[in-house]
Amino acid sequence: MKRMTTLLAGSLAGAVGFTSVAFADTTIYGSVRSGIIHQDSEGGTKASWDLGSVDAGDLGSGDRLWSRIGVKASHDLGNGMTGGLHIEKRLDRFRTRHQNVYLSGDFGRITLGQQGTVYQPATSWDGAWLMGGNTSLASSRAQGIKYSSALDGPFNFNAMISDDGSNTSDGSGGGLDVYEVSAAFSMADIASAAFGYRGQDDGKPDYYGGTVTGSISGFDWEVGYEKSNGPNEPTNYGAFASYNGAYVYYEDLNTDDNMGENHYLLFGYTRELGTNTRVIVEHLRPDNGVNKSALALVVNF
Repeated sequence: MKRMTTLLAGSLAGAVGFTSVAFADTTIYGSVRSGIIHQDSEGGTKASWDLGSVDAGDLGSGDRLWSRIGVKASHDLGNGMTGGLHIEKRLDRFRTRHQNVYLSGDFGRITLGQQGTVYQPATSWDGAWLMGGNTSLASSRAQGIKYSSALDGPFNFNAMISDDGSNTSDGSGGGLDVYEVSAAFSMADIASAAFGYRGQDDGKPDYYGGTVTGSISGFDWEVGYEKSNGPNEPTNYGAFASYNGAYVYYEDLNTDDNMGENHYLLFGYTRELGTNTRVIVEHLRPDNGVNKSALALVVNF
């Protein structure tokens, strides 16, 4: 696939006049997901079926199964350095998930643009495919500048500064609004631990938390915890476990006033049907809210 997409990208570049451009490694990829989502009737909410799961109608907006398409490219700059890019869009209205460029080498990696955050991966235990992450306290992506270490050992760390876009009328933000740090430590083949911190200016709340992950004879597990010093001091914790395609996921959100408190229990199963093709079944049961079930067929390229 990489060779084919490299040739395709090179042909396109030549067609528009960039004949001197050498595409060292270019990959076009995607994940198209479609299926059925059922929402139970509870608390006065009308039971509903979403067939196809591309247009959610009254239940929300757009693709509820997160189909996407993306491009990754990298260039050997010499002296052990690499320059690259990553673009990924939702197929639903082509909304941006990733749009960034980077430089990497023995010093680590510096990434600029819309990208995955530092804090969220270190504090999330969400291993579900479709309906997890209901209680996460911070976003998984942001626009900013990130540094990732490349240490030769079990310990590595990340740091990121970003702009939350909240200070100006055009959404461009007022500067370095958010700063995040995370660290990860691998304990041989037994387990790994990660810790994250997210700070914000203008009196906005800070967040901190961590996860511990392990795998034993095909049984994968992860536990996590995060907390904020914001209004009502929300606390979020839970666990994920999977074995042979079956998985269970638990989320628990608590606040001082109990108004935002909720518990989510998710059961799921996934099976590969062949090359780049899998089926996923999930059922989500919150304490407060409606139960949801999903059956999806996923084809990747």
